[in-house]
Amino acid sequence: MRSFRPAVLLIVTVLAACDNVQWGGGDWHVVPPPPPSGMTEIQPDATEFMDLGLPRAPVLFHVTRGERGATLLPIAELSGDTLRAIRRPAGVAPEAFESRFREAVLRPGAQYTLYRRGAPVGTFTVQGQGPVTPCGVPTATGIVTTVAAASGVPEFLAFQRGLGPEIRADYNPPQITGSMSRYASIVAERLVLQAGLPRPRSWPGAQRDLKAFEVLQGADPEMAATYLSGDRLGVGPAEPGGYSVFYIADYETRRGYQPIYSEVRNYDKAGGKAAPRLVDHLNMNGQGEQEILVQVYGPAQSWYELIHRDSRGRWVKGWQGQPCPGGATPPAR
Repeated sequence: MRSFRPAVLLIVTVLAACDNVQWGGGDWHVVPPPPPSGMTEIQPDATEFMDLGLPRAPVLFHVTRGERGATLLPIAELSGDTLRAIRRPAGVAPEAFESRFREAVLRPGAQYTLYRRGAPVGTFTVQGQGPVTPCGVPTATGIVTTVAAASGVPEFLAFQRGLGPEIRADYNPPQITGSMSRYASIVAERLVLQAGLPRPRSWPGAQRDLKAFEVLQGADPEMAATYLSGDRLGVGPAEPGGYSVFYIADYETRRGYQPIYSEVRNYDKAGGKAAPRLVDHLNMNGQGEQEILVQVYGPAQSWYELIHRDSRGRWVKGWQGQPCPGGATPPAR
C-alpha cells in the first residue's frame, strides 16, 4: 500500500465556466508587462478591469504545439484561493473585450513559463494573434523553447513569467512501465463490467490514452487511462451505444494498480458524449499540493474539469465547467 500524503488533483474548467474552484494558500499579485516599443501604454484601473471582465490575477494557460506552430490558450485566472473563469461580460462588446484582453494579457513579446509534469521546462513567447475561442476569449500564437528532454512534448501548462509557482525541480517524467501496460486494460475491464456495459471488440483498440505521472509518494508512479467504445478522442459525435472509461490508478504491492478515481459514461443513458483525457499536473501555489488538468470532449464542445481529494481522502470531481462549442483533437503524442 502506498503511503498517504494529502494531495489535490485539479481538472480546471473551460473558459466559459462561471463557478469558482477553491484551493488553499498563496497570495498572488498581477503586474502587467510593459508595452512593446512604439505602443502607447494604457493602464486600465481596477474598475475598468472589473467592468471589462479582464483578469485581475495570474492566468493559467494551456499551450499546445501543432503543425502550424504553438498556441497559448487562457483557461482561468487565479485569485487568492479561488479559480475564476475568464469570460466576456454580457454588456461588453466582443471587439472591446478582445482588444483590451490582448493588450493586458497577450502582448507581443510577452513570455510565459512552461511547465510539464510539475517542473519548469521552457518558455512560450507571443508572436502573433491567435483566433478567439468559441467562448469569446482571445488566444495567441508564438514560439516554444524547451529543455532538450521536453523537445518532443506536445502540450504544457503555463503562467506569465514571474506570476507562476517558483518550482526548483528537474524534468524527469515517469515512463509507462510494464506493470501499467499489463494492468491498464484489466482495470478498464473491471470498471466496464461493474457498469453493466459490454466489452469492446478489442481492449488495445479501445485504449485511446495512457499516461504515467507522479503526484503521490511511493516507488511506482500513477497512471491515467482513457478507453472508448464507439467513439474517438476528440470533439465529434459518437456511435449509438458508445461509452467512455477514464480512471486514475495507484499501485498497491499486493493488488497491483487499483483505481483511485474513475468515470464510466454510457452515452445513451448519461445525456451524451463526454470523453476525458489527462493533460498535466502542477503545484500551482508552490505549497506542496498538486493540481491536474483534464480535458473532456463532447459531441460539439470541449471543456475542462476539476478532480480533487476531499477532506475524507477520496478522489472526487470537484467542478465541471460549462462546455464551449468547438474544440480540437488532442495534440499528437
